[in-house]
Amino acid sequence: MSKNVVVLLSGGIDSPVAAHLLAESGASVSLLSLDNRPFTDEKTLRTVEELVKELQRSHREIEHYRGGFGHVQKKIVSDGDEHLRCLICRRMMYRAASKLVKKIDADAIATGESLGQVASQTLSNLASIDETFDTTIYRPLIGLDKNEVIEIAREIGTYEISIEPTICCMLTPERPRVRSDPGEIEEAEKRLDIKDLLERIKFERKS
Repeated sequence: MSKNVVVLLSGGIDSPVAAHLLAESGASVSLLSLDNRPFTDEKTLRTVEELVKELQRSHREIEHYRGGFGHVQKKIVSDGDEHLRCLICRRMMYRAASKLVKKIDADAIATGESLGQVASQTLSNLASIDETFDTTIYRPLIGLDKNEVIEIAREIGTYEISIEPTICCMLTPERPRVRSDPGEIEEAEKRLDIKDLLERIKFERKS
């Protein structure tokens, strides 16, 4: 795969594995981590930095960018639909990644999403997310179960880093929607000034 791919990287188990698999397949990988403070803490940011360093042991060419995202999450909490919060947040993350794709002239976005996981990662919700974008989206883990992902994470040295205690997502509602329609999400997003929120996301090249 001769592509330049922006991989959305969190401190969890899945996204570092996705980045590794893409790099192994020949893609040029640029990692994008989002700074979600005040909805996260410094420990989470340090965990991401440790994951980047571990990935770079095997794939020295991997680049890392960080983008400010806390202001986006604040607006989603204050003005968004609570039950659609995860989907709106995910779509905004994809928009942030699309912005970086254009900035560095990349070819695609990739994530660590797989089917059957909680909140936004159902077939219906993934379709609702994809409806928004003309940027190519790769999901290297889409058909893997959690045990398979964990096994790869152990092999590449990221698993022990990812399971260190950090602040998980604080935006997840008690009853997130597991089925959705793109139209209703677009209607909910009208409460947000998406253009302004995206313009305020600045990227910092970390490594």
